Amino acid sequence: MSEPNLFNWATSELSQDAFICWLLSWANYPDNEPLFKTAKYLINKLTDNKIDNFKEVEVVRQRYKIDILCIIDKKNAILIEDKTNTSDRPNQLENYLQKLSKDFSQENIFPIYFKTGDQSNYQSINKAGYKLFLRPDFLEILKFGKEQNISNAIFNDFNEYLNNIENSVQSYKLLPVKNWHWDSWKGFYSALQKQLNDGNWDYVPQKNGGFLGFRWYWLSKEFDSVKFDYYLQLEHNKFCFKLYPYKRDKAELIRNHYRQLLYKKAKEHNINLYQNGRVGNYMTVAALKDNYISVDENGIIDMDKTVQTLKKIQNMLKAI
Repeated sequence: MSEPNLFNWATSELSQDAFICWLLSWANYPDNEPLFKTAKYLINKLTDNKIDNFKEVEVVRQRYKIDILCIIDKKNAILIEDKTNTSDRPNQLENYLQKLSKDFSQENIFPIYFKTGDQSNYQSINKAGYKLFLRPDFLEILKFGKEQNISNAIFNDFNEYLNNIENSVQSYKLLPVKNWHWDSWKGFYSALQKQLNDGNWDYVPQKNGGFLGFRWYWLSKEFDSVKFDYYLQLEHNKFCFKLYPYKRDKAELIRNHYRQLLYKKAKEHNINLYQNGRVGNYMTVAALKDNYISVDENGIIDMDKTVQTLKKIQNMLKAI
């Protein structure tokens, strides 16, 4: 049995805020060389090595409601929006930058979106001009600290805690698909985004507890003067063919029309479907009969073959 880990209980963003502030503060204590070097390494990475030599680090929380503000030599500011499993709110990041620009020149502000959880996309963060600093980036810092032989219990607990999260998300590579859990699906969907260069995923609530859904490959058509979108969606093991009609009162008409097109093309491409779903706004019109996930003899996913299957279905959909 492993020893108790503080961060298995202290799982909130506030706890992570505290750890980041604690680590950055060690940049003021060169006598503790391992922690000092690690704090300096973190500052270097957050600023893309634009701040290397410095004399004083001030760490402030909640100025202008900013999670963490790291002020270097009173003239440079690292603005950190710290997230675990939540995401940014509309205009939140832009507002922080605007307020902080009253105190620091724009070229001396380093805005960071510091995220140790998992998120489907970062379009709003990139648009706001923030640098992404994700779990693998922080794990690199923690690994560096371990290589400096840091023996501090707080540091080691957080390092173990964050590595456990990463291992859980990457578990889709090692576990039989039948044993996948929530984090496994996150890891799988994130890998799919990179392989397909497309897609978004998020939680879809249902009475039975819901699922993580992965949506991609949106296309549009028009029938009877009504535009409709059709796309693909994974609901864990279930592969769905989805439809969105722009006019709700024409939903059944559009669904029947799309089903005819879909079934015809699926038959031509040797793809087996079954009728599924009911009339609605974002509706399922059919589902794949066969398992879209290919596995080896041990039930472990074969990612290459799985992606080939998905691309085959994309080609069929494109031909409609």
